[in-house]
Amino acid sequence: MQRQRILVLGLDRDAAYAIRNIFEFERHDIDVCTEMELAREVLIERNYDLVIVDARVCKSEEFDLVDFQLDRGLDTPIIVLGSENTGLRRSLRSRQGLEVVHVDLDGHQLLETVNTWSERETAEVSG
Repeated sequence: MQRQRILVLGLDRDAAYAIRNIFEFERHDIDVCTEMELAREVLIERNYDLVIVDARVCKSEEFDLVDFQLDRGLDTPIIVLGSENTGLRRSLRSRQGLEVVHVDLDGHQLLETVNTWSERETAEVSG
């Protein structure tokens, strides 16, 4: 497992840290945000391997993470956590090379997805 740099975007502090705490025993570098504007700023300033977003954040009018990245030539994949029953699977999809993955509200599934991400990326580059 390769160490990943991950940005977590939660609806509030409790939600963001609950997601971060799933990775308590993992060796990833994790930054936490609860404001969309701050998330945009750090995406410009730092390189991330993944962005994990609480699905409830996507319901906000100011949520534009996909378009924001595409407008700036960024391509950090987004994992939407807890989107199984929200209708987000249809409305928030991968576009123009920016991958959006939906994961049920399940800590084990999230860990598996994140921990195999680098292996998946390496296989795609090699293949």
